[in-house]
Amino acid sequence: MNQYDVLVYGPLFCDLIFTDLDRLPELGTEIFAGDFTVAPGGSAIVAAGLQKLGVRVGLIADLGDDPFSQIMRGMLDDLHIDRALIREHPHPLPQLTVALSFPHDRAFITRFEQPHTAHDLRAILAQHRPRHLHIGSFLAAFDAPDACRIAHEIEATVSMDPGWDEVALRDPRLREMLNDLDYFLPSRSELCYMMETEDADKALSDGIALMPYGAIIMKDGANGAFAHGQRMKAHVPALTVQPVDTTGAGDAFDAGFIYGLINGHPIEECMRYGVVCGGLTTTVAGGATGTPTREDVEQWLSKLRS
Repeated sequence: MNQYDVLVYGPLFCDLIFTDLDRLPELGTEIFAGDFTVAPGGSAIVAAGLQKLGVRVGLIADLGDDPFSQIMRGMLDDLHIDRALIREHPHPLPQLTVALSFPHDRAFITRFEQPHTAHDLRAILAQHRPRHLHIGSFLAAFDAPDACRIAHEIEATVSMDPGWDEVALRDPRLREMLNDLDYFLPSRSELCYMMETEDADKALSDGIALMPYGAIIMKDGANGAFAHGQRMKAHVPALTVQPVDTTGAGDAFDAGFIYGLINGHPIEECMRYGVVCGGLTTTVAGGATGTPTREDVEQWLSKLRS
């Protein structure tokens, strides 16, 4: 049964976002935020972005019986995100992120509670047969190291956004997954750290050497996005907007890119969808709540093409 076009696999986080900050706090001091937002984070941002673009999307994730999980249920329902594939656990499963967000960058403190068992990804994909699988974190990737092969068995393409973790980015398992991955969607800092270089061009070259069949789409903030494949290179500049909160901009980019992908657009056009979605998301606080509609995206793309 093809109920979903895209399945997003990765942990959910309750994002506590502090904005309008003068500076980062120092030990022994206190600072005050001018504004505060609670929003769904993690894989929920990609799912919300796809849902607003009109994609049939399912979310493979976990929630517990703790207060943060309860808040997440309400917010997911408000965003009309399908919860059919989210496992409900009869015990606390606190997964939350505190974001200190500035107009052009942000810092995170995250608490992740690992579920006792991994999802049966093979059974889920066999039942629902999506056209695309997005792995929203190295946390999900390590739970399902054969995700690419399983997805390819049902002729689905696979993308992955690793997220930031110094240990995970240099874990050999992540490099091994690149061999079968179709689209790798790291930020510049993630890719450079993973490839152990400060040179983004070298990081792209070294990374694509590990991907004989895929492409790397590197997100570089105000510099836009860069793609590198075996026979392809592309660059799409960032959207010119006045940012308020950059939390979740990379995940919103992922949603736009995947939307373009499943609609048959070439890579460079997929990247344009990505930079528009990522850019517009930064104009309001809260990544998932700020993802744009398809009409908003098409309007901006028309301006860029003219």
